[in-house]
Amino acid sequence: MKKILLLLVNLFFLDQIYAQNLVPNPSFEQHDTCISSLAIFFGHIVKWDSPSNGTPDCFNTCDFSVPSNTAGYQYPHIGNAYAGSAFYAFNGSNYYIEYLQVKLDTPMVEQQTYCASFYINHANRGYDLALKNIGMYFSDSHISVPTTSNLNFIPQITEPNYIIDDSIWTLVYGQYTSHGGEKYLIIGNFKSDSTSDTLHLTNSYLPPMGGVAYYYIDDVNVHCCTCDSTTSLHAGVGEIKNEDDVSVYPNPVTTSLTVSLFKGEGVLTIYNIFGEKVFTTKIINTQTEIDVSEWARGMYFVEVRTEKGVRRKKVVKE
Repeated sequence: MKKILLLLVNLFFLDQIYAQNLVPNPSFEQHDTCISSLAIFFGHIVKWDSPSNGTPDCFNTCDFSVPSNTAGYQYPHIGNAYAGSAFYAFNGSNYYIEYLQVKLDTPMVEQQTYCASFYINHANRGYDLALKNIGMYFSDSHISVPTTSNLNFIPQITEPNYIIDDSIWTLVYGQYTSHGGEKYLIIGNFKSDSTSDTLHLTNSYLPPMGGVAYYYIDDVNVHCCTCDSTTSLHAGVGEIKNEDDVSVYPNPVTTSLTVSLFKGEGVLTIYNIFGEKVFTTKIINTQTEIDVSEWARGMYFVEVRTEKGVRRKKVVKE
């Protein structure tokens, strides 16, 4: 009986967590046919499409294009699939860019702040350029522009660093305060050829194809950050307090997580995305440092319970 109750609690907890993500099919797992080439462009990946005439791909274990495919060799960040997109390609005369577009499950709410992220990896078979300022653009309407060049939009979130690593997945993360009604997310490079920031790489795996920055994308997430102050993940409405007496940093974290309770005492508990307890301790007016270096990558939920209520914060382990 206890196992059944625990399973039900975990399923409810997991359902509430995923309900926070406004991106449907966030890891490109759902498809109507198992095909990698041009799969997103031709609408084979559920909910995703291309806002331009660029032809983004999807790679999946079902068609044996994961982990090895024409673009490179990489396992998914999670699940069995990931997207692939040429965010920059120039042959001396023609400029070419691919984008990924998805309709959010619900429109954004005015003046609420949204946390947005995705994981990215540089494809390692012959692509000789790295790119920075890859961005996320939130649109009120569906975009469909007959071009293979850059879309003339200003992304609300951009990654300021060159994405170079072809071995591990890199987290791109930012926050955006909504004007209200945004329904679509587009991921890509929104700069022109002359303003795109590229870096030439040395890649000996195959002869360089020249002037191409191709990337894998996985695990896309958009959720309301400020809504969490009044909405519980797995507790009654009103239980979470919007007070600043708890601090959790750094976020994202790689090796050591610090949780600070500035006044009073309470119980600190951390759950993984499956609702499983991975850490717990008593905390009293102090900082608690937690070694997370061996923890699996992904999202965790930090909970601090005191006599004043419950504080919960999300943290990403890279």
